Amino acid sequence: METRQAILARRTVRSFAQDPMDPALLRELVAAARLSPAAANLQPLEYVVVTEPGVREDIFDCLKWAAYTAPVGTPDPQHRPTAYIVVCVRQEYLPPIGSDFDLGAAVMAMLLLAVDQGVGSCWIRSVNAPRAAKLLGLPPELKLDSVIALGRPAEEPVAVDLEPGDQGKEVIRYWRDESGKHFVPKRALDNLLHWERYGGK
Repeated sequence: METRQAILARRTVRSFAQDPMDPALLRELVAAARLSPAAANLQPLEYVVVTEPGVREDIFDCLKWAAYTAPVGTPDPQHRPTAYIVVCVRQEYLPPIGSDFDLGAAVMAMLLLAVDQGVGSCWIRSVNAPRAAKLLGLPPELKLDSVIALGRPAEEPVAVDLEPGDQGKEVIRYWRDESGKHFVPKRALDNLLHWERYGGK
């Protein structure tokens, strides 16, 4: 898959086939994150890969899924992730501006490589971090930031343009139709792209 195709195809997936994930591919995803930009090249991020079924269930119980479509957006036992990559920040390596930029770049590298390899993903920041950190045996200096749920996709979410709702406000809530298909509203390109100056077409 070309880079452009991967960017356009990437959607958040919350329903997964139960094929086991290849450990070599999971390692490759973390390798891609490792090569992402890092402020001052301090590289504060570390990763815990989870594939063992019992630990996966424990991590699943630490996550909150798809608030707009709860409880439908929470994967049932037959469609839960088959792997997780837990993203952590080593506190003593933090640059003065923090690690947010490093995190975004590293995670996007993993998400794009995942879709390129036919893997669905869901980047989750609604995590019971203290509980998950204890389950994973994280040392105190390693802060759990977020979790990437992974697996072969069992759904194909669709991006659609945002539409105006009440009082002209855009409706940002994603939804599922009666068949269970997931739709994700995105701002139309012409509404956020300006040429030469703000408001320029």
